[in-house]
This record gives sequence, structure tokens and C-alpha cells, in this order.
Amino acid sequence: MRPHISLGRDFVFPDYRPRYPRQTSFKIEHYRLEFGINLAEKSIEGTATITLDSYDGKAYLDAVDFKIISVDGCRHHYDGRAITLLLPQPGRHVVKVSYKAWPRTGVFFILPDKHNPDRQPFVWSHGEPEYHRNWMPIYDYPNMKFTTELLITVPEMFETVSNGELVEVRNLGGGLRRWHWVMDKPHTAYLVSFVAGVFDRVEEYIDGVKLEYIVPRGQREFVKNSFSKTGDMLRFFSSYLDYPYPFKVYRQVCVPEFVVGGMENTTAATLTELTLHDDHAHMDFSSDPLVAHELAHQWFGDLVTCRDWSHIWLNESFATYLENLYLLHDKGRDEFLYELHNDLTSYLEEYQKRYSRPIVTRLYKYPEELFDRHAYPKGGLVLHTIKNIVGEEAFRKALKNYLQAHAFATADTEDLRRALEQASGMFLEHVFEQLVYSAGHPALKVSYKWDEEKSELRLSVKQSQGEDSPQTYSLDIDVHVHVGGEVVTRTVSLEERETTLSIRLVERPWHVCVDPEMKVIRSLEVERPVEECIQAVMRCPHILCRIDAVKSLGKHGGWRAVEALESVVVNDAFWGVAYQAAKALGEIKSTEACQALLRCLDKVAHPKVRRGVVEALGAFESDMSVAERLAAVIEDKRESYYVRQSACISLGRLKIREMLEVLKRALTYPSHAHVISAGAVTGIAETGFDEALKLVSEMLGPKHPTPVRVAATVGLAKFPGRPEVVEHLTKLSEDGNERVRHAVVAAARELMDPKLLPVLDRMAERDLNERVRRTAREVAKKIRDHLERGVEYKLLREELEKVREENRRLSERLFRVEGKL
Repeated sequence: MRPHISLGRDFVFPDYRPRYPRQTSFKIEHYRLEFGINLAEKSIEGTATITLDSYDGKAYLDAVDFKIISVDGCRHHYDGRAITLLLPQPGRHVVKVSYKAWPRTGVFFILPDKHNPDRQPFVWSHGEPEYHRNWMPIYDYPNMKFTTELLITVPEMFETVSNGELVEVRNLGGGLRRWHWVMDKPHTAYLVSFVAGVFDRVEEYIDGVKLEYIVPRGQREFVKNSFSKTGDMLRFFSSYLDYPYPFKVYRQVCVPEFVVGGMENTTAATLTELTLHDDHAHMDFSSDPLVAHELAHQWFGDLVTCRDWSHIWLNESFATYLENLYLLHDKGRDEFLYELHNDLTSYLEEYQKRYSRPIVTRLYKYPEELFDRHAYPKGGLVLHTIKNIVGEEAFRKALKNYLQAHAFATADTEDLRRALEQASGMFLEHVFEQLVYSAGHPALKVSYKWDEEKSELRLSVKQSQGEDSPQTYSLDIDVHVHVGGEVVTRTVSLEERETTLSIRLVERPWHVCVDPEMKVIRSLEVERPVEECIQAVMRCPHILCRIDAVKSLGKHGGWRAVEALESVVVNDAFWGVAYQAAKALGEIKSTEACQALLRCLDKVAHPKVRRGVVEALGAFESDMSVAERLAAVIEDKRESYYVRQSACISLGRLKIREMLEVLKRALTYPSHAHVISAGAVTGIAETGFDEALKLVSEMLGPKHPTPVRVAATVGLAKFPGRPEVVEHLTKLSEDGNERVRHAVVAAARELMDPKLLPVLDRMAERDLNERVRRTAREVAKKIRDHLERGVEYKLLREELEKVREENRRLSERLFRVEGKL
């Protein structure tokens, strides 16, 4: 390992070993699966007809817990996890595998039951990263692509959605129909998909591409709010990449209880039903980020797929960054920069509270561990940094060349680096070593001083990143110095741990703005006097510098800071700056800040800014005047759903017993994605009252919507030391809903209760979802480390007591000796 490459901290467990791409001696050319769905048994029975070419007379298919009925075309061996095919000789073969499976994951049956008797029935698959092996015999790894056919037999009440084109629907009699789908372009196993359900459909054509919007029956009215920009996105991505959409059709199908926000199955993305929303939700909720992300994957992930999971950023970071570039195209630069700011905040939270790792790493156990904030927002910010290094023109040319060179095939990070180097004429090995193959990020501390005698600004930039990052980064950052009505711009080249720069000016600057376009991924700490911060929030044209100054004022506090922040909340032209100013007032927590927030609530109309105000008001515990205002917001149907949700949470944080009735009523208020009910549950939990635990516990059961159950599960963490909390979490750790099991781990992370260690250990070993396994093991380790530190502290304290006792005895002996003398 090169000395300037860092592997990070806390991500790798002792048993982790490097994982390299699977090696095969065969190639699947075409995969045809004919299967039926048994709703009563929740089973799949089918026959896979596989055309393959073997170099040594062997092949293998992943197949977990199947009943193998027959294998035609060769001898075989099955061990419960994989089928080894022993072919007559090397060469091309057609093999048929008939089987039955009762999938515990990979296929999800969302059916009416005693808790939800009116639920519409749906059955859908989800394969990423390696879950298809639980219901279809397949080579379940991304480094092989093949064409596919799915022939799906379902009850005649169902329609189906799958990859490619629908070539036939045939009535089979007996209340059954068979849907025949053909995907004529090669794609990888995890992108194979099917959905069976009862739908409404809307169709349109954009530049010869058929777009289909498929939603649960009765929800057609929400299609416009959720999907109206799909055509514009398709045109933007095709133009930006200079590569037309690579398929004939693009479907978006919404299903209930989807385990993630969306999945980019080739030509047929599956999305959560929760993205569908009414006009009132449209005030401050948008499906555009999700829609753009999954559509961008059709190029990065589907057309070109990462060769193995260590390179998953080639899929996810590109989808994240292209999603942001569409935001720039659609809503302008301020929205784009604010999204970069939010991405940085999201990544830093994972970096600070959990672990750091290289974006590309082979040290992992479960592929889904790599689908984290390092792969999504951090990777997107790294792409943004690389674009600024090579230039926009070279960046776009490189992406086009990369897509053309690896179309309908796979690629790795070095393929991308070579494409960027060829397009730009630059050597980028050091950039990729520092930003992609190393953990961490540049952490910059900036200070400056004005020399009146020399009319000179002396600026210092220190790289303060820790041992989990490279010691130094070689990057350039821009500095904008505001002098009177002019702006002096300099580029600071970072090569050493500390870099200084002297800038001669005609007079003292009133503001220094560092990296206002966030051209590089970095954390930034700038030493500024409060007067400059006040000037900056009022006058600086750059939203990121205004946000930085707003946060500084929140830390500084005082009457002048409150006055300036209130003005920003009411008057700033961009809602994101106003939102951050409201949050900063909440950080100050003074009486003046509270009164300022209440005045802002009377003046601001933008729902996202109002959300920031009500979130900040939650900091003023026991204030009845605040409680009454929050209660009024909760009861006001004109307020956005999300403002009312935030008001519920803040009202609970005030811990005023009389307000429990307001929150209890809010449990029944209808809203998009049940956000008000979920907020009410969270607010009730925030109070920590004895009667609150009973209310939260009542919302855990399967008759309640998943968002409410998740909020209740996480809310249990607000009641530490209660035996019933451990009992609830133990039971929920076996729940069939993956989101609820995720919430169990989140609650355990907050509780840090050693009594939950058996639960976490079991989840780390047996949970069906890889990410749950990872986080459960992580939290269990955190609890054990905490216990060990506690034991060490106890031993240290005992040792200190021994020393004190020895000192006491020594003092007594000295006293006795002195007395004798």
C-alpha cells in the first residue's frame, strides 16, 4: 500500500478479507424463465432455460433453498446454495432447470391479511445486490450480461411489468394469464425485474421513446405531480451525455412497501408508492430527485454496469451527480449548490458518527455495505471535484467515450480514469488515489489577517484532516475577497499541510468567501469576526458563504447575531439560506432568539422556511407560548404536511404534558406518506412521559402504516431502562418488514443498552437484509466498546481510590510520627 493512501477507520471488521470479482469459465448468452406465482403458498415454481457457452464443461447457478425438480441437458449437483452443472463437453449448451422456491427475500408478497384486509395485492422482485438467487436459479453477480425473457403466469386479475417489451398476453384458462416479456439487450442479473399487481397506466412518447407511468389502481391523479418532468430529464441526460437513451421504452412502476426508494431495473424502474403525492404535498415535496436518479441509472448502472461491487460508485455516484445536474438545469445554480451542501452534510454525518472508508474498497463482507453515503453523496461530490479539475468540456467528452466503449458491458474505476485522462490530456492518478482509493477528505481551516501598514491580506489555509485521510491533498480552491464594491479572486494551490497567501488590496476587505462554488469536496472551517458574518449574510452573493456565516452567527449568539439572523429568515432571496438561519436561531436558545422565531412564524410564507422555524422552536423546552403556536400550526390544514410534521416533533421536544392531547389528535390526521402521524408518534416519544410509552407502543403493530411503525420503533429509544422497550425491540427484530428491522437497529444505536446485545448479534448473523446485518454488528460493537471503556473507567477509578487510600494512610502515619517527635 502506498503511504499516502488511507484505508479509513471503523468500517472493516477483523474477519474481513479482500473480495475480488468472481471468476467464471462460462458465459450465459440468453436466460428464459417461465414461472408461476402461488399467492397462497407465497412460492415461485418455474423452469429456467439457459443458453450458455462453457470453456471447461462446467457452469454454476446461484439458487438458495430451492426444491430442484429436474435438470435437463446435463448432470448436476446441488448443495442448497448453488447448482453445479456438469456439461457433456465444453461449448454451447441449452440447460433447463425446473424448480420450486419459497423466497424469504428477493420476491415480496404484499397481500391482504387480517391486519390490512382492504390492501390491494402486489408481488414484486428486488435483486440488488444479490437477492435474486432466492427465487430464480441464476448467475447472481454483476460481471456477466445476457438477454432475458420472463414468462409470468399470474391470476387474471393481475397485470405484470418487466424488462423490455411485452410480446404476448395469453389466457391459459382456469383464471390464469401468462405475460411474455423480452429484453433484447444484455443486462446483468440484479437488473432483472417483475411486478404483478392491479394498476392504472399513463403513457406518452418523447423523441420516439415510450414512457409509461404505472401506479396502484386509484392513484392515476398523482401521476402528473410525480412524473411530469420525466421527458425533460430524458432529453437533458441524452444531451448532457451526448448519448441518446439506450432503450426503446422506460417504465416507472410504483408499488406498496418497496424496501428502498427506487430501483433502476432495466427499462422498468420500481419506485416506492410513497413518492406519489397530491397537490397539497406538492407545496414542498418533489419526486423529481428520485425520478432523475433512477433514470440516470439507465446509462450508469444499466447500459454500463460496475464490474464488481467494489466499484458500485460508478453506478450510484453518477446517478447522484446527474440528479444534481438536472436540478441545476431545472431550477438554477442556487438550488444546485444547496444540494451539494446537503450532500456534503449527509456524507460528513456518516464520516463523523460511523466510519470512513475509500470509495473503492475490496475490504467488505456484504455487497450492500457499500451502498452507503460514501458511494452516493461523497462519490457525487468527488465527481463534481474531478469535473472542476478537468473542465466541463473534457468531463462530458470523457463520459460519452466511457459509455460508448463499455455499452452493454461492464467497467471499473480505471476504465473511467483512462477515459477522463484521454479526454483532458491530464494525468489523474494522484487525484483518484487521494479522492477515490483513499478514505477521508480535505479538512481545511482558513484564517486571515489584515495588515494596515502594508495594505495586505495574509491568508492561511491549513489541512487539518486526521490519520484516516491522506496527510496532504493536492487541490486548488478559489478565494473571493470583497473590497468595497469589487471582488478580488485568487486560486490557492494546496500542496502542503499549511499554505499562506498575501494579497495586496486598496483597503480593508469586508468579507472573504472561500470556495463559493464548492469546486472541491472538503470540510471548511473559517475564522471570522462576528461583524464580518453580519455583513456576509446581508451582502454576499454566494449562498454557500451566506450559509457559512449564518452558522457562525448561530455559534456566536448575542443580540446582534439574533437581529441579523431574523432578518435573513424573513428577507433572504433563497429559501435554503433562510432555513439555515432559522435553525441557527434555534441553536442560540436565548429568549431573544425564541421571540425572533415567533415573529418569523408570522412573516414567512415559504413552507420549507416555515419548516425550519418550527424545527428550531423545539429547542425552547417548557415554553408554553411556543407550545401554543406549534399546536396552532399542527391544527391548521392550510399548512403543508411537512411543516405540521415538524411542528409535532418540536411540540414533543418541549415536554409539556398538557400538549399530549394535541399530539394524540394528530395521530389521525391524513397526510402524504403518513408524515403527520409519524411526526406525532415521534413527538409523543420525545416527551419521555410514562403515558407516552404506552401510546408509542400501541403504534408498533402491523395494522399501522410502515412510516408510523418505523417512527414508533425508533421512538422507543426515548425510554431507556424500561424492560418493555427491550421486549418490544426483541419482537420487532423478527418483523417481516425490513424498514421496521432497520428501525430496531437505529433505536439500539441510541439506547446503547447491553440487554440488546443478544438481539443485535442474532440480527448481525441471520437477518435477511445485508445492510441490517452490517448495522446490527456495528451497533453491537459500539455497545461492547462502550462497556469496555466503562470497565476501564471503573478500574481506573478503583485504582485512584486505592492511591487516595494509600495517601490517607501515609498522611496518618506522618501525623503519628510528627506527634511522637
